[in-house]
Amino acid sequence: MTKDQPVQPSAQEEHNDRDRRRYFRIEDRMGLTIVPVEAAEEARLIESLDAPSSRAGLLNDLHAIRELHLPEQRALEYKFPTVATYVKVIELQIEALAQAIGEGEGFPSSADTEACISAQGLGLDWPDALEIDSLVELRLTLFPDRVHIRALARVVRCDEADDKPGYQIAVDFAYLREADREAIIRHVYRLQRLQLQAQAEEAFEARYASKHLPDKPKPKHE
Repeated sequence: MTKDQPVQPSAQEEHNDRDRRRYFRIEDRMGLTIVPVEAAEEARLIESLDAPSSRAGLLNDLHAIRELHLPEQRALEYKFPTVATYVKVIELQIEALAQAIGEGEGFPSSADTEACISAQGLGLDWPDALEIDSLVELRLTLFPDRVHIRALARVVRCDEADDKPGYQIAVDFAYLREADREAIIRHVYRLQRLQLQAQAEEAFEARYASKHLPDKPKPKHE
């Protein structure tokens, strides 16, 4: 191949590029732990993520079921609003119970890590170097709803930071339950909506202030 011939991306690279374009990314503060995983442990970890006994994603499973049955919920709210209100109370009680169960699974309890998050993966500053293409186990807590995400990820970038100690890393989810992916997507959309609302309010306040500024006094002519 000559220098003038373009390098054709592999099928996997094209798939990853499509995923990156499809998922929105947003800056956020979260709880995060990263634990290196040996390649021999990959199958065991995936099995534990899928195990029915895993309680970490219980709340995300409940939300996924609710999203699946939204048409029935809307119909119930229209025909029997009192019943729908009572069902909502029961849902909140179940969610509180699922949240309490998930709290005992060793997830971070404080939002002490800044990261760029999407349903594709994470980008962040990290104190330790991670080997490119190595596997890591992620445990995330997304605030303020304390959404718990446990996933297997692959390190796709690790560069030494220029202006501070540590490394700039990026990880792509290698295995993520669909209910957990949908939970991340809902979280990202919620943050985007809040940011857009804040920007619109700031723009409105700026326009309002500019229209109601006191007129400057005209200079007096001698």
